Amino acid sequence: MSAGVTQAAEPQSSTNAVLRTLALCDLVESTALVERLGDRAAAELIRKHDRLARTLADRHGGREIDKTDGFMMMFERPVQAVAFALDYQRGLKQLNAAENTQLAARVGIHVGDVVVWDNSPDDVAKGAKPVEVEGLVKPITSRLMSLALPGQILLSNIAYALAHRAQGELGDQLDKLRWRTHGRYRFRGVPDPVPVFEVGEEGFAPLKAPPWSSKAHREVPFWRRPATVVIEALVVAALIATPLILFLRPDPAIAFAERDWVVVGSLHNLTGETVFDDALESALRIGLEQSRYVNVLPDLKVRDTITRMQRDPARTEIDRAVGSEVAIRDGARALILPTIAEIGGRVRITAEVIDPQTQTTVYSETADGIGKESILPSLDTINSRLRVRLGEALATVSNESLPLEKVATKNLDALKAYSLAIGSNARGQFNEALALYNQALAIDPGLASATLRIAIIHASSGRTEQASAAFNKALAEHDRLSTRDVLYAEVMLSTVEKKPDTLSRWAALAKTYPDFFAGTGGFAYVSWRDANRFDDATLKLADASASVRNPSRLPSLHLLGILQLGNDRFEEALRRFSEAESAGFIRTEYHAATLAAQRKAEQAEQVLARSPDASPSENPVVASARTALRTGLLVDRGDVSGARRLLADAGGKAADDSVLAGVFETSQLSLGAEGLAADRKQRIAEIGTQVERAARALKSSSPGNRDASRTRILVLAYLAASLDATALAGSAMASAGEDADSANSLNHKLRTLVAAELDRNAGRTEQAVAKIKPMLDGTEPYVAHVVLMNTYAAANKALPALDEARWLSGHRGRAFAEYSPGNILTAYNIEQSNLALLRGAELALDGDDRKSARASLAEFTKTWPDANVHPAYASRITKLQTALSGDPPP
Repeated sequence: MSAGVTQAAEPQSSTNAVLRTLALCDLVESTALVERLGDRAAAELIRKHDRLARTLADRHGGREIDKTDGFMMMFERPVQAVAFALDYQRGLKQLNAAENTQLAARVGIHVGDVVVWDNSPDDVAKGAKPVEVEGLVKPITSRLMSLALPGQILLSNIAYALAHRAQGELGDQLDKLRWRTHGRYRFRGVPDPVPVFEVGEEGFAPLKAPPWSSKAHREVPFWRRPATVVIEALVVAALIATPLILFLRPDPAIAFAERDWVVVGSLHNLTGETVFDDALESALRIGLEQSRYVNVLPDLKVRDTITRMQRDPARTEIDRAVGSEVAIRDGARALILPTIAEIGGRVRITAEVIDPQTQTTVYSETADGIGKESILPSLDTINSRLRVRLGEALATVSNESLPLEKVATKNLDALKAYSLAIGSNARGQFNEALALYNQALAIDPGLASATLRIAIIHASSGRTEQASAAFNKALAEHDRLSTRDVLYAEVMLSTVEKKPDTLSRWAALAKTYPDFFAGTGGFAYVSWRDANRFDDATLKLADASASVRNPSRLPSLHLLGILQLGNDRFEEALRRFSEAESAGFIRTEYHAATLAAQRKAEQAEQVLARSPDASPSENPVVASARTALRTGLLVDRGDVSGARRLLADAGGKAADDSVLAGVFETSQLSLGAEGLAADRKQRIAEIGTQVERAARALKSSSPGNRDASRTRILVLAYLAASLDATALAGSAMASAGEDADSANSLNHKLRTLVAAELDRNAGRTEQAVAKIKPMLDGTEPYVAHVVLMNTYAAANKALPALDEARWLSGHRGRAFAEYSPGNILTAYNIEQSNLALLRGAELALDGDDRKSARASLAEFTKTWPDANVHPAYASRITKLQTALSGDPPP
């Protein structure tokens, strides 16, 4: 690469791309004026005109850029240019009256990105202008000026929209001011039609459409054109066919709709600088991803599609042909191909928007700069223009998008490392991604996007303290994050820190960015995990995140299976789990649980064996889920003693993780309360001992573990209350601390259930039911139906109690799918789904439904054939069999 790219221009010349308004005014027939007045008189008149124009420009904040027959002025805002033009036309009228002349001028106003630089003093001394301005804004402004009639001020649509909105700043001129629209004009050399507007004072301005010329013509319906009127008189048939065909001919531009997708192709690097290869593609993506209007197809998804095209994604360039096929296969509306080249000592970046159906370039955006430091500003310019032409309003782009040098980094080496890290992260190489993100931060310590990605990796790995610190650091540098990333970081931080408003934050993120898969998938996951939601809304969120466009869709497919298991839609759940596992997501716990919920124990064991065990130190989430399921499989066939031994063994292996070990200990204590030989006093004593240990663990636990520690204490309080140990239950509740949890949380609901159990024990069954009923909205924990069944039974209401027993035995999917910290309640839920059969037989008999009693008892004895081994169960079974002994077999 030549010095033109690697080095900046001369130190006295600086180049900037800025959004500005240009006003070009031109004296009509100035040559004829000189011929009529003579050189000396004409020169004197022109000097008076120039003083007038410069005075007015200075008054309205304008800057003179060029001077020929008229002036080119540059303004910060369109309303300033309009105010100048109005005063300028009025000033000409006054000058004509004073000098007895007939000067007339026309003015064109347009707004857009321009490249501005100051010429060096040496160049100025040689005749150069002090300031140079270039960009597409100049020729469009010139075309508008040339189109105008004498005394007319014409504006483009963007200039009109912004100036008209701010017209209140024009003061006393408002009463006489008139705004007119003259339709769309096609200018020679400008590819797209330009809507033309006029502003002027009534009595001064023409306020009529400018005439057509060889350089500009108005875009009007075909049948209103003069030539067509003649043809209409000669050829009647053409009145029907030709005008309709031409009038209805589609515009060559792609009509984007909200939520459309685009594919970003490979960078065509003509400079020879390899540092641009990954960095510029990432920068272009970062800029476009700030859009709420269109979505960028993830790079990993593009690679997956190329693989399905039977090509090597590592070697295949996403060029016009390949990118168009990818777009068609994935339903994307357009392909964007970026190019960087060095032309005449300047770095030029171009982005072509391509229609994948025809592989033709619909339009392109170009920006030039000098040196490497100009690349990100050039990309900013292109991104802003692209986003406007892809459908976003200019005001939205300006208000919601940040410059790339803030969202990303000014340093291309840091951007290169960051781009490589994104690729490693997408491939699941998290340690490599962490190293690359840290490398990017070493080059640019303020690169908040890298800090955010590091925080996400820590959060997904369960390292809550490191994640919290990294999220806080990223948010402290929020001015270098996009609007979406700030919102995402805030949501993730509230999730890690278990804030009460976490769900509402996820809802806001998913609503604002419905195609941001991390948002929709995260909302679905947190809704299941933290709020026990299995409703259609949560299913739709998970399904949206499981879109084929999401390169990380497998966890969402797995979550869909869990949600369908919780709704007892077993066949759908099995299909989802199989699809995720066939694609490489080997987490078989809930797949096995789906089979176990259908009482297919042998198949469940085979599926569970397909994925390796995980030690608590490696992955406590997987370890607790597998232990809970294995325990549940033992409980499901009546081997409660074996289940307790398995939990005791798991607690010993998890000794290094005191929280998880405590969860296993409490889960063990929750089983067999009705069937083991241990007496009530011994069990209460064990609960008391665990409450003391759990309370000490809560005080010393880290913020990330407090939620699980508090859940354990509340489960112990529930177990104590169910044994009528009122004082111990109250003590445990006090140890758990005040209720600062959200109303959706499991801990909040456990507190309510403990209070309901205490009411039941005290004979206040109506108050107990009144506490539980508001909870029954589909998000209630499984154990709520156990408490409600026992409460109705205590109130001698056999029929509603029987309904609850049938709910428990009929919703086994929910018993397996419901989440609790460390899966502390999973084994208990599974046990209760089986005991509900025995309890249902008793309740049906109390309600004189002997047929249901026989059927329920038969199912229980088939499920737990060894239940007679336990004296407590044996006595209940014998009592039922005796009462039903005279009945025919079911």
